[in-house]
Amino acid sequence: MQKMSLPTSLRLALKQHALSSDIADDDELKAIVSKLDDLDAKIAEMKAKAIARRTQRG
Repeated sequence: MQKMSLPTSLRLALKQHALSSDIADDDELKAIVSKLDDLDAKIAEMKAKAIARRTQRG
């Protein structure tokens, strides 16, 4: 099982709550999800850099 980043977990939870009508699927939610997507991309980039550095060290 692959671990999910925190932004991915939060995004999935928010979408599930929106589907269940627990929260409104409005512009505010879309803005939050967009920011979580951006943060997740940054995390993936930093993780890739860390793995590359670790690989270079041997």
